[in-house]
Formats: sequence, C-alpha cells, structure tokens
Amino acid sequence: MPDIKKTLEMVAMLKMKYVSDNKELSTNFLLSDNIWAKAKVPNTCGKVGLWLGANVMVEYTYDEAITLLGKNLHNAESKIEETTTDIDFLKD
Repeated sequence: MPDIKKTLEMVAMLKMKYVSDNKELSTNFLLSDNIWAKAKVPNTCGKVGLWLGANVMVEYTYDEAITLLGKNLHNAESKIEETTTDIDFLKD
C-alpha cells in the first residue's frame, strides 16, 4: 500500500506540473549505491509508464494512471480490512 500511495502522489504531482506553465521537472535519481545525480526532465507528453509486474510496463495518460492507482489503492485497503476481519474471527 505505501508504494501505491507514493506512486499516486507522484503521478498527481506530474499532472499538476504538466498543466502549469513550467513543465520541466528537476529531480535526483539513484545511479548506483549511494551515488545520486541531478536531472531536468521535460514533462511534455502527458503520459507515465507504470510497472504492472512480471516485467510488464504500460504507458497511461495521467488521468488513466490516477484512476487505475486509485482503484488499486481502494482494492488493497478493502483486502486488508477483509483479512483483518478474518484474522479476528480465527482468533475468536
């Protein structure tokens, strides 16, 4: 769940930057262990690639990505709640 939340926040930030006048994004990225580099990334296409798992990445528009991640977050929260309920039932 923390990864889904972080990804959702990042896509929302990218979308916000995309609709603003300054579309360029400054960031730091990890080159290797404890070695970071600065980069300026153009944000002009309005799309983001999301890892789905099993070495599969799919490109989505920002709105589609936010919808998908929101749905995944909701499903994860409901599964955690369901699992907690099942565990409590087993304890009783």
